Amino acid sequence: MQKKGWIHFGLTAVLTASMLAGCSDKQNAATETPKASGETPKASAEAVVKRGKITATIYERGNVPNGMGTIEENMWSKWTNEKGPNDIKFTAVPRWESSQKLNVLFASGSAPDLIFEFGTGIRNSLFAQKQLMPLDDLIEKNSTVYKALLQKYPQLKKAGIKSDGKLYEVGRINEVYPLSSVFIRQDWLDKLGLQMPKTTEEMIAVAKAFTEKDPDGNGKNDTYGIAGIQSGGMGGPIRYMFNANWVNVNDKNELQFGLDNMKLQAQFKRDLYEAGVMDKDFLTDKDGSKAAQDFLNGKVGIMSWMTNDFSAFAAKELATFMKNVPGGKLSILPLPKSPVGRYTVVWNNPVQMTAVVNAKAKEPEAVIRQIDFLAKPETGNVFRYGIEGTHYKLDANGKPTILDNDKYKNEVTWNSDFDMIYSRLESGKYGYTETFFNDSIPEQKEALRLFKEAREVYMEKIPVGEGITHSEHMPELPKDLQTKMTNLTKPIDDLFIKAIIGGKSYTADQAYTEAKAMWDKQGGKDIEAWYLDWWSKEKSNILVWDDFYKIYESQRAAFK
Repeated sequence: MQKKGWIHFGLTAVLTASMLAGCSDKQNAATETPKASGETPKASAEAVVKRGKITATIYERGNVPNGMGTIEENMWSKWTNEKGPNDIKFTAVPRWESSQKLNVLFASGSAPDLIFEFGTGIRNSLFAQKQLMPLDDLIEKNSTVYKALLQKYPQLKKAGIKSDGKLYEVGRINEVYPLSSVFIRQDWLDKLGLQMPKTTEEMIAVAKAFTEKDPDGNGKNDTYGIAGIQSGGMGGPIRYMFNANWVNVNDKNELQFGLDNMKLQAQFKRDLYEAGVMDKDFLTDKDGSKAAQDFLNGKVGIMSWMTNDFSAFAAKELATFMKNVPGGKLSILPLPKSPVGRYTVVWNNPVQMTAVVNAKAKEPEAVIRQIDFLAKPETGNVFRYGIEGTHYKLDANGKPTILDNDKYKNEVTWNSDFDMIYSRLESGKYGYTETFFNDSIPEQKEALRLFKEAREVYMEKIPVGEGITHSEHMPELPKDLQTKMTNLTKPIDDLFIKAIIGGKSYTADQAYTEAKAMWDKQGGKDIEAWYLDWWSKEKSNILVWDDFYKIYESQRAAFK
C-alpha cells in the first residue's frame, strides 16, 4: 500500500493548473534555500526564522537504482535540504524490520527527531514507552499548512489523538477506493453461457464449470476455476466474504468474535477443494506466486490482486495477461453472498497516520516547519512527478507529461517515502487516480475500465468484511495479551487448514470445537474482555467504515 507507483512507464500524469503555478515558480519563498551568510535579506514584516537542523528516518526498501546513491544520500535528500526549511540528516530503516531498527535507535539514544512509520502497532508501542512528543501546542504555534489540514479534516486530528487526549501523530488524507479486486474471466462466462455468481454456492458451480468444460478451448484438462485461496490473492476476499476476522461488530454496534465465521470460511474452502476446482497442492504455494502465474498464463478463472496501485497493476500484471492471453476479457466479481450475508472488500485507508516526533527532539519547532513543508502540494507533487523541464512538461491543458519514461523510472519512481505527509487530493481534480491513466496505451485503457468497474462494484454501501475498522485504526493489545494472541493465532489457523484437506477424518466442525477449546483455555476470554472494555469506552472516538464512506462520497462529489 505504500509503494510509489501512481505513474509508471508510458503513463501521462496530470495536475491542476493552480498547483502548476506553484511548481513553475520553482518553490515560493517558504521553500527557497536561505540566503548565504553575509547576504542582506529584504525587509519583511515577519521575523526571520532560523534554519533548523534535524534528523529523520527514511524507509530502506532496496529500490534505489544503481548510480543514484543511497536512500540516505541522493538527489532527493539533497533537494529536500535545498528547498526545505531545515538541514536534515536521514537514517535508513529497513521497511519490513522497522520495529527492530527503531527499538535499537531509541535504546541507544540515537533515534531521529522525525519518525516516519506506517505501522500502527509500532507507533502505539512508542507512545506506550513515552518516547513521543505531544504536538498540540507546537502545531498551534508553529504550523500554518498542517494546522489548516487539521481544521479542514477533523478526522485527521481524531486519528492522531492518543489515549491521554493529546495529539501525537501526523498523517495524510488519501483517496478512498478498493484495495483489492477479484477478477473473473468474462470471456469464459460468455463462452459457457454462465452468469456472474451471486452466492457462494453459485461461485463453486461456476468454478467447477471453468475447471471441467475446457473454457479456453484447447482440448486439454488444464484449467482451474479458482486459485490462491489460502496464501495467494483470494485469501483476503474469501475472508471478507465471511467477515472472518478475530474481532467484528454486528448491526447493533456490538462486538463479536470470529471463530464462528472462521468455521464457515473453512467449510467454503473445503467445498472448493473437494469440488476439484483448484490446485490440490495449494498449500505448497506459500507466497501465491504459482497461483498468480497460472492466472496470468490464462489457466485460472477467478483470482484476486491487491490493486491499491492500479497503474502498477496495469504496467505489470495486466500487461502480462493481455500479452499471454489475446482475447481474454476480465470483469470485476462482486463478493458473492455467504451464509453470514453480503460484504465488500477492504478500502484504502483515507485517514492514514504516517509520522511521530521523538520526545527528545532538540528543535521541535523546526520539526513542525518540516512537516508543513512536506504537507504542501507543491512539495508532494515534486516527489510525485519530478522536476518540470527535467522529468515532465505541461501539455496544452496544463497537465504534465513524462518526458522520458526510463529517466522517470530511474530518478523518480522510488522516492515517495521522502514525503509521507502529502495529501494527494489537495492538488485538486488531477490528484485522483482515474486521471493517471493514459488511454492511448492498451493496458492503461483496460486498467482504467477495470478501476472504474471495481470502484462501482466494491464501493457499495454495505458492510466491509474487515471487522470494526481498517486495520491501521485498530488498537494494540497490551503486551501480555499480544503474547497470548500470537500463541493462539497460528495453531487455530492450522486447525482450519487441516479441516480444508481433512476429508472425512477431520471436518470444519471438529476444527471449530478444538479451536474454541484452545481459545477459551489459553487466554481468548481475556482478549475478548479487553476488546469489550475498549469498545465500551472508545467506540465514539474510533473512525469506522461509515466514516470512511462519508469521506468517499465527499471525494466523489468534489471530483465531479
